Amino acid sequence: IYYRRIQWSGTTASWADSSSQQLTNWGSAPEYYDFDDATSTLPLAPEGSSCSYSIELYRDGSRLQMATIRNGYLWTCQYVGLSGTGGSYSGTDTGAAVDRSGIQWWQLQLNSSGTPLTYVRSGMVYDSASSNPWWYYMPSLAVNWQNQAVLGFSGSSANNYIGAFYTWVMGNGATLGSNVVLTNGSSCAAIWWGDYSFTTVDPMDNQTIWTIQGFASNEGGPPYCWSDWIASVKPGP
Repeated sequence: IYYRRIQWSGTTASWADSSSQQLTNWGSAPEYYDFDDATSTLPLAPEGSSCSYSIELYRDGSRLQMATIRNGYLWTCQYVGLSGTGGSYSGTDTGAAVDRSGIQWWQLQLNSSGTPLTYVRSGMVYDSASSNPWWYYMPSLAVNWQNQAVLGFSGSSANNYIGAFYTWVMGNGATLGSNVVLTNGSSCAAIWWGDYSFTTVDPMDNQTIWTIQGFASNEGGPPYCWSDWIASVKPGP
């Protein structure tokens, strides 16, 4: 990851660093495929349905998506290409081996001296099924005052229309929570997807987290069948 900090003086912004810096130490983070260089398409609907179009993942790419700073940490997420059941990618740089996508999240330490940004931990949200796995994509995240994070995202498979999901990460370093289905998809999806994934902390209690996720619905008629699902979440089992 290349990054560069901005500092403010009143209403005037200036660079805090003379040039971009690179974060390369990812601990035990798995290998993954960057969709920027692929022409992979994801399944949007059950096989044999009337849906005749697809979403090309490379058009959106594996760029880092929503990011937030909380309690001295920078959190961010992306969706990436995976192969097989182990939550990593072991194919060539053509992306031909990609058979599912997962949500990768990062927790990074902000430092007042020395290297501005250092790796803390990361994780992967993926389906380990050997056949017809879920593809997860278009994530967003938020972190409450207890350093508990919620990730909201979309998911679909060869057997399922695009639905809305969330999972959580506890602040004590515990493992990732189970994926929770907010709502299942029920129709063909819009050709363009993911613009309306958003997750935020409730300012009333600074603990509850709200997530807004698109899903394939029966509203509107093809090819623009989508709705938003809004849910409040308190992280934990």
